[in-house]
Amino acid sequence: MKRAGAARAPFFLKKKGEVRRRQPPGGAGAAAPHGLLRAAVPALGSRLLDLPSRYGFHLLVAAGLGMVGAGDFYIVFSLMVALAGLGRLGIDRALTREVAIALAAGRPGQARRLIHHAVLLVGLLSGGLALALALAAEPLARLALHRPDLAGPLALGALAILPQNLSTVAAGALAGLRRIGLSQMVYSWLWPALFCGAAPLLGLAVPNALGLIAACFTVAALIGGLCLFRLLPRGDTGAAEPPPPLLRPGLSLFSLELAQLTLATAPALILGLVADSAAVGGFALAWRIALLANIVISGVAALASPRFAALHDRGDRAGLRRTAALAGGLGFALALPALALMLALPGPLLGLFGAGFEQAAGVLRLLALGQIVAASCTALPELLGMTGQEASLRRINAAVIVATLGGVALLAPRWGAEGAALATALALAAAGAGAAAVAWRRLDVAPWRDLPGEIRCWKKG
Repeated sequence: MKRAGAARAPFFLKKKGEVRRRQPPGGAGAAAPHGLLRAAVPALGSRLLDLPSRYGFHLLVAAGLGMVGAGDFYIVFSLMVALAGLGRLGIDRALTREVAIALAAGRPGQARRLIHHAVLLVGLLSGGLALALALAAEPLARLALHRPDLAGPLALGALAILPQNLSTVAAGALAGLRRIGLSQMVYSWLWPALFCGAAPLLGLAVPNALGLIAACFTVAALIGGLCLFRLLPRGDTGAAEPPPPLLRPGLSLFSLELAQLTLATAPALILGLVADSAAVGGFALAWRIALLANIVISGVAALASPRFAALHDRGDRAGLRRTAALAGGLGFALALPALALMLALPGPLLGLFGAGFEQAAGVLRLLALGQIVAASCTALPELLGMTGQEASLRRINAAVIVATLGGVALLAPRWGAEGAALATALALAAAGAGAAAVAWRRLDVAPWRDLPGEIRCWKKG
């Protein structure tokens, strides 16, 4: 007879072959996944403001600068974004995880200390990189890019690095507070919305567009700081403890950001070395359109990340599986209509941005195929980062970086923008497939296996 009160072993300690019982809808982990769906409506509603703001930004750049001017702009913009990522080193992502854990444990004082520490670290790193870019602008433009006229724009682009990264730290802290709508506002759509409002009044050329971006990031950083000041809980429980380190976990999580930055910026920069500005302009605009899918992919991932951290901290493996399944299904379902439109009508979509851009229709199709694979693996890289699988995440991201750089360097000289797009799409697919394989092997998380059952549970509950 079974002894009363005997504890049942968790699934990850059971012997191989033993049947794992599924938690009922009201069991462990139920609240977190269903809470994810409830929180998704306002958070993704805020994220969808990216459509008029971010794509208004790209429309103004393309229409105001033309295909050649847009190519020059995106070379500088890509380098500026890449260096800004080096100024964060993943500290904003580590901050999201640690703030979520501190608040779940009832330690708001520790959360405040973490935020202060992150601002100091990122401020020092970003300020140093901005100064380095400003000083190196002239030799970089002349010797590396072979475009001496870009020296001034590069120096102006350096002005945006510090405020961009401070706004990102504020957005990371707000995500840890589970204020996902505000986090996405500060991180994603606020600065391009400000740009769209001011650009028609000032007129566009490459230099003043970059200066305006710096001013918009500054306003976004100030608004993000004000939101944090008003929303961060005041009191504390227990004695003050030193905050956990941010730089070491940040460097582990930075491998994910570095891979994303490489995918977002390196193809245009490498293509700029082997092709003319018109080819770069067509590729860059097609890539920005394909990144439309990232509005929902990254929005769902940002929504799920603090939940992953809290569930892992509690040891709730069932909750992790259910949250990952719902996040993956939600991201794919929301991204698929836009990606299908890119595959069906790439030329007309590109033509909306001005004459000549429709020549990049094949580029857009290739990039959309890669994004379909990425959407099917929504939030899985973030899951690895939030559950202590940093070593595996670093290996995946190192492979993605090598594949992107090597693939574009190999294919772009032969096939131009289409070669760069093919290499980028293959690297996107490799990133998603690698994260899915590790999540299944290490955490027993397989969203497409678990999603049908979660949908049935959600409908019943």
